[in-house]
Amino acid sequence: MKRVFLFSGIAAVLLSCNSSDTKTADETKMGETKVAAMSTNDLAFPLKDWGDWQPGSMDNLKVGLQSLKDFQTGNVDACMNAFGDSVELRFDGMIGKYSKDSATKIFKNMRATMKDIDINMDDYETVKSKDGKEEWVSMWYKQKTTDDKGKLDSIVCMDDMKFSNGKIVLLDEKLRRLPKK
Repeated sequence: MKRVFLFSGIAAVLLSCNSSDTKTADETKMGETKVAAMSTNDLAFPLKDWGDWQPGSMDNLKVGLQSLKDFQTGNVDACMNAFGDSVELRFDGMIGKYSKDSATKIFKNMRATMKDIDINMDDYETVKSKDGKEEWVSMWYKQKTTDDKGKLDSIVCMDDMKFSNGKIVLLDEKLRRLPKK
């Protein structure tokens, strides 16, 4: 009986040591995380093109965050330094491509209606496509505003910023209003 336990114990140790260092062909190491590769055909909504995104430029992240900070503090001209000569804006109820001058007027008019903005950043990331043709910065945050009449409003924002040559060329903002207390 003791021999059975001894052999079982040795076999268990050998098997556990061997299995922890092996990888299957379907695993890819990303940082410290192992992600199983899968086909999008197995998903309820398959994609035609599965983007292979890589970590992106920290410089783009800094530019995007500073632009948002400049808008928050009311310095729209500094905010617009982050934007390209033309920019596509996608906001709730508004989609269009604008020159930098036109976009600046839109942002100044928008900011003029807000007396105060408080931003609580939840998360952000910077990514680029494997082929390097696309670079994006995404931000998730809560924004509390006080308008010029003293009315408070709270929203959850998700901003996607597409970058080209270190400048924002597309800003896509999704928002959800928080319920009033």
